[in-house]
Amino acid sequence: MSKKNKTMLDQAEDIKNNDLMDNLKSNEQLKKALIKARNLSRSLRDDIVPSLAKAVHNVMTEMLQNKTEIADWKTMKFLRGHCFNQAGYDRKKDLNQNFELSVTMAVRLAIMTYDNATEFQITKDNEIMVMDKIVTPYIEQTKKGQKGGKKKVKNDSEELVQIVPSAINTIWATKYPTTKRPNAKPKENISVTLKSALKVLEDLQNICESKNPQKIAERITDEDAGVIGAFTLIDFAMIRNTFAKYESDINGDVKQVVNQ
Repeated sequence: MSKKNKTMLDQAEDIKNNDLMDNLKSNEQLKKALIKARNLSRSLRDDIVPSLAKAVHNVMTEMLQNKTEIADWKTMKFLRGHCFNQAGYDRKKDLNQNFELSVTMAVRLAIMTYDNATEFQITKDNEIMVMDKIVTPYIEQTKKGQKGGKKKVKNDSEELVQIVPSAINTIWATKYPTTKRPNAKPKENISVTLKSALKVLEDLQNICESKNPQKIAERITDEDAGVIGAFTLIDFAMIRNTFAKYESDINGDVKQVVNQ
């Protein structure tokens, strides 16, 4: 088969899959939840994530009933991409990190409730219920009057307890741990370095805007000033936009985001 013919077949398969996903009956509930999530102010409300998770769960159930041939339909990447498509969300044009956080948490919760129905439940009042031993794997016990009397005991309770949406990501990391690549070299903590650099630059700017701007000479050297000047040569938008095109799947592999 020629490369051209293979490409045409791939495109035809993509169109078929897109048509299937766009015509799901459960999309109607999903869209309502997505619109509500996208129109939120920059804060998350507790009822958004569980209601959206229910909608995603229904999509997964319908996909199973349809006996879909889409291989990756149960993955984080595929389901999140479907949510973005149904919401008409284009992160290139209007990046909304709180909306993306809501969708990510909801998809994770949906996958966990789908894979582990006895361990995860969402009530009709949108309460997120999780098996106690999953939420708190170990319980700290303290024996009074004894030196070193504290110890952690494995929690065997299977009672369902209510959690807040912010706990979903922590539980997800335990249920679906990221596989570390062999022979991976430890990386510097970029987050800490960037935050530290930002704090230094903000302090320096405050000095320049103060009543005593001459104090800047007491803080930095000629070499420091040269490095700061070099920041204007960096295309920050390119770094951010490139980062937005990729994500890690549940196996820790970095791949391009759907529809980017």
